[in-house]
Amino acid sequence: MYGNLKRGEDTEQMGVIEWANWNTGRFPELKLLFHIPNGGKRDVKEAARFKAMGVKAGVPDLCLPVPMNGFAGLYIEMKYGKNKPTDHQKEWIKALKEQGYKVTVCYSGVEATQELESYLQGVRTILSNPASKPCRPQKRIAIYCAGRDVLPIKAALAAEGARGGCIFGDDFLPKDCDDSDGSEDCAACILKNVDIYAYD
Repeated sequence: MYGNLKRGEDTEQMGVIEWANWNTGRFPELKLLFHIPNGGKRDVKEAARFKAMGVKAGVPDLCLPVPMNGFAGLYIEMKYGKNKPTDHQKEWIKALKEQGYKVTVCYSGVEATQELESYLQGVRTILSNPASKPCRPQKRIAIYCAGRDVLPIKAALAAEGARGGCIFGDDFLPKDCDDSDGSEDCAACILKNVDIYAYD
C-alpha cells in the first residue's frame, strides 16, 4: 500500500489517516485530525531549528481537537510491535490527562481507528468560560442514523420540545436557558443544538 516502506509506526499511522479521510462523511470532525511531527531522525542543525520553533520530545503523534465524552480532546500515541512509550512520552501523556484530554497508546492502525470511532460516537463535551454569560450548549448531542431516519428523528425531537420538556436535562434549566423573553421555543432550541448525520 505504501510502496517499499517497511511496516511500522509510520505505515500504521498512514492507515489511520487514510481511514479518517474516507470517513469524514460519517464523522466530519475527522477533518481536524492531524499529526504532530515530533519524531524522526534529524541532523544537529535541523534538530536545533525545530527545537527553537517549539518542537518538544514526547508529544503524542495524533491529535483530534474535538471535545467529547467529558474530555477536552483526544491524543493518540502510535506504537508498533514491542515498542513502548519513552519517558518523555509518559510525561506528556500524564500532563495531557491532567489537563482534561483523553490520551491513549495504540499498537496498530486498526486499534487507533477503533479508538477514534468510539470517541466520536460519544456525546459532545460542553466547554464554557465561567466568567462569560451563560449560553445554550453548542451541538450538545450528535445522532448518527440512516438517511431515511433523519426527518422522523427531527420530528420526534420537535414534538418533545413542543411538550415543554428539555431533552438536555434539568441541569440545563433554567439558569442556562437564556430565553426569558420567549423569543425561541423549546423545539427550535433542541433542533439547533442537535447534530444529525446520515451515514448512507
